[in-house]
Amino acid sequence: MIRSGVLWSTGVTLLVVSLGLGSTLPPSAPRSSSPPSPPAVSPPVANADPAARSAPVVYLTFDDGPHPVYTPQILEVLASHGVRGTFFVVGSMVRNWPDTTRRIVEAGHSIQLHSWRHGNLTKFTRQEFIADTARAQAALAEVVSKRATCLRPPYGMMNAQLEEWATELDLKMVMWSTSGADWLDISASQIARRVVNGVRPGSVVLLHDGGGPRHRTVTALGIILEELTEAGYRFRPICSSLPITEQIRVCRDFYAWPAPRPCPDDSPTDT
Repeated sequence: MIRSGVLWSTGVTLLVVSLGLGSTLPPSAPRSSSPPSPPAVSPPVANADPAARSAPVVYLTFDDGPHPVYTPQILEVLASHGVRGTFFVVGSMVRNWPDTTRRIVEAGHSIQLHSWRHGNLTKFTRQEFIADTARAQAALAEVVSKRATCLRPPYGMMNAQLEEWATELDLKMVMWSTSGADWLDISASQIARRVVNGVRPGSVVLLHDGGGPRHRTVTALGIILEELTEAGYRFRPICSSLPITEQIRVCRDFYAWPAPRPCPDDSPTDT
């Protein structure tokens, strides 16, 4: 069963697809092979040039990183085209690869949550979800002094209860409308064709910079950017990362987000 809706954030329409539980899917695979496309929307006004204002916008998103090899390669491709995207990062990978995480932010991309360890969040209790999210947010705070405002659930697995819990934590659930299906054993050209043929104005594109070998995704991204740029598309990040000016000690067993509080003296800290 698929339920779709629309959330609004800084004037951008985000596609939200809620999915019932089913069979086990490959990491970061969409629940549906043909997710619905979002309605066409006008891009935010960021340029006085009428042609720039009317240009259709695409939102490139990357899941499962950061990865020490593929994330820097994707960052290089994006930089070569002057494009910014959104990275939905796994908290444990942020801890493992802090330098790569910092490169994402330093390049001007949006950094958002993809859970702590890529678990199926629909199987979590409320407290488990809160703890998982707090731990992932704490990793971002520690490494890049940022707080995410959006969450993409791993495997695209989501339900109404999970959406409600995310709202309690001031997080918007963000899915996608077009996928390169780059977790499949397909060529870079096939990944690119899936994206280019599926894109519409306002599309949110799903690709991956982690979770497996992504050299074909890196190659496909160059093709995607060239063809969509030639077709008149512009690219923007989706969601905003909020700055954190004060580092907070976050505890494993003590809820500390989105209003961080000091750890009790007897509470184990997250290390």
